[in-house]
Amino acid sequence: MSPAKSFAVLLSATLSLAACNAPSLSSPPPPVVAAPAAPEPVPPGVLGGAIGRELDEKDRTLAIAAQNEAVNSGQQKSWRGAHTAYGFITPGPESGNCRDYTHKIFINGRPQEAKGQACRKGDVWRVTS
Repeated sequence: MSPAKSFAVLLSATLSLAACNAPSLSSPPPPVVAAPAAPEPVPPGVLGGAIGRELDEKDRTLAIAAQNEAVNSGQQKSWRGAHTAYGFITPGPESGNCRDYTHKIFINGRPQEAKGQACRKGDVWRVTS
């Protein structure tokens, strides 16, 4: 067999085998897998830590609202949950564009305390830690 004929036979065989591995136009598309749900956003400041994980969702919402009120007003705020949790937030004085705060939470009568910081951008205070 001539080299040209050998090449033609080899090329024909290769193309035939390659067609065996090609996806069929009549086969169904692969199933679509849904993306996993996004995780819950982490609560701001000290409530994103161990203390916040001990609160239920309603109590955590009350605590976050009081924390934001305290850092915005510069005055101590308190909150009381529907269960046995309650707490108070004491903001410190402004230092530049930021102020520290202390959030003391009582869960089942056990006090827990954490410190954080809020900073002002324009007229809005945001808890940063």
